[in-house]
Amino acid sequence: MNINFKSFVVGFVALMWLSASAYAGSLATPELDAPKDKAKNQVLTTVLKWKPVPGAKGYRVFVSASDAIKNLVPGAACKDCFVDEKTDKPTYQIPPKRLKKDIPYFWTVRAVSGTEEGPVAPVRSYTMASTFFMDMD
Repeated sequence: MNINFKSFVVGFVALMWLSASAYAGSLATPELDAPKDKAKNQVLTTVLKWKPVPGAKGYRVFVSASDAIKNLVPGAACKDCFVDEKTDKPTYQIPPKRLKKDIPYFWTVRAVSGTEEGPVAPVRSYTMASTFFMDMD
């Protein structure tokens, strides 16, 4: 079996291209933990939690009044989001005064590695407690 140098180089380049193609889009969809879907009586500073994604260097968190966040294109800004932020941990606490208690919220997360963004997790919803204590300004 004679393999010449040119055939070897072409094969090697093809193998490298296939390896790079297989890696692109390799981030898994995060598995959301808390709050559970349709959770009730959450606080304004709810802590969102999900399982770590192998290969992720961080996560992009979205909270909106619409479940349309399920259609977000990787890298695109979420104009209707109350939260569109990155974190390096598999948790995110909603900052104070970001949300209101009179509407339901939808949330999701996608894994991030460099400029690559994985798919968004299935969207979950939650509602706030009807009454709760908070610091007064």
